[in-house]
Amino acid sequence: MRKYRNICIALGLIFSLMLGACSDFLEESSQDETIPTTTTDYSELLMMYMYKIYRYNYNVLFYLDDDLKLNESKLPTGSYVWGPAALSHTFTWQPDMWEQENTPDDGYVYTYTQIMGINAVLDGVGDAVGTQQDRDLIRAEALGLRAFGYFRIVNIYGEPYNYNKQALGVPLKLTAALVENGIARSTVEEVYNQIVTDLEEASMLFAKYPRTRGNYRMNGTTVDILLSRTYLYMEEYDKAITAATRAIESAEGLSDYTKMSYGEKEFCLARYDLSEVEWLYGYTYIDPSLCPTEELLVGFTAGDKRREFWFPADATWVHKQLSPRDISGGSGPNTPGNAIRISEAYLTRAEAKVLSTENKDESGALADLNELRRHRITGYTNETGTTGLLEKIRQERRLELCYEFHRWFDLRRYGMPSITREFKQRKEDQYRIYTLKEKDPMYTLPFPLDVINKNIQLEQNASAKAPMREGVLK
Repeated sequence: MRKYRNICIALGLIFSLMLGACSDFLEESSQDETIPTTTTDYSELLMMYMYKIYRYNYNVLFYLDDDLKLNESKLPTGSYVWGPAALSHTFTWQPDMWEQENTPDDGYVYTYTQIMGINAVLDGVGDAVGTQQDRDLIRAEALGLRAFGYFRIVNIYGEPYNYNKQALGVPLKLTAALVENGIARSTVEEVYNQIVTDLEEASMLFAKYPRTRGNYRMNGTTVDILLSRTYLYMEEYDKAITAATRAIESAEGLSDYTKMSYGEKEFCLARYDLSEVEWLYGYTYIDPSLCPTEELLVGFTAGDKRREFWFPADATWVHKQLSPRDISGGSGPNTPGNAIRISEAYLTRAEAKVLSTENKDESGALADLNELRRHRITGYTNETGTTGLLEKIRQERRLELCYEFHRWFDLRRYGMPSITREFKQRKEDQYRIYTLKEKDPMYTLPFPLDVINKNIQLEQNASAKAPMREGVLK
């Protein structure tokens, strides 16, 4: 992997030009760059862009939704206000959240750096020396990864698809070719259409060959889970059902938590020996000054092993950093800590079956919900009634997928409800109550100023001009 450092530096310069049209960077490029030629080369380059570039790049999503609150016992005293101070503008939905010191990463540059490398792979792998199977699988993975990147940033910086798909989304860059003078934003619909195009092709390519799992590479089942997620957001419910069903049928099945014991160490979700885990990626860290809201925790009923494993009673929140899953996996901090799991496909299919017009199937949706719960709750008795079924499925989604980057995006597609939270920086301070109003402009985050300054065609979101949010003393 080290031998591709030069090409990655060169591609990084192209990326700078791609977003900012800064021609001075051209003078810094090396003339003796190593160029990948074989499928092995491209496979390693793709892996490097996914796993060698790592930071906690999407943790901001944790700090926006309603599943976290301040952990009173972990708040500092006096002048040393490290954690809460860094989160103050993010946690209270302020328009200048990116311009503060030690603020969470905005995810934008990180994502486009990955997309730049992915585009380079897609541009060249078709001519790489190797088998057709290797070329197909590398292309499939690269398309899946690019779609995943665009899905995240368009849902951070673009309005919800089901609210205003004609709104501006994010710039679409589909090749590694040099672009001068910046790139304008495509619409949310255009970005979603590209996501679907990439995932559909990736799914087709993966389906040609035997399925693999456990090697930290994206596979066909993962692609179909992401495709079903995308169609759900687009309210293309029948297509969501089809993709989710394909994922479920290709997977190894849900892991049965009711047959597991907590043991001497934390339950680790991010590991491949759980049959439901299809792909591990990325890194996660949640500041210890935060903890789960009561609203989230009370959703786990008696006998729910998720509450026992993810939020164990012997590690109370007044003494333990929030870490619902042991992200190290026992292998050190460089082990990916986020998982794409087949349980998401069950929940997506269930929700889509309730909402579909032509293929509405509440009994099938209820069966999916019961199937998931049987693998989570000891002594579970199947639900039989369909009253309030959609709300039950969405509540189960909140529980099952907590702290996996879903909740903020789900709130957006649910209609952007009002959220309130309490905040202070030190124990001795008085709490202030902050409110994110229904359909608040901050449901679409502003672009960081340094990103705006590097791309002269990038139009800023209205949320950047919103007034500072005033907190009301509790």
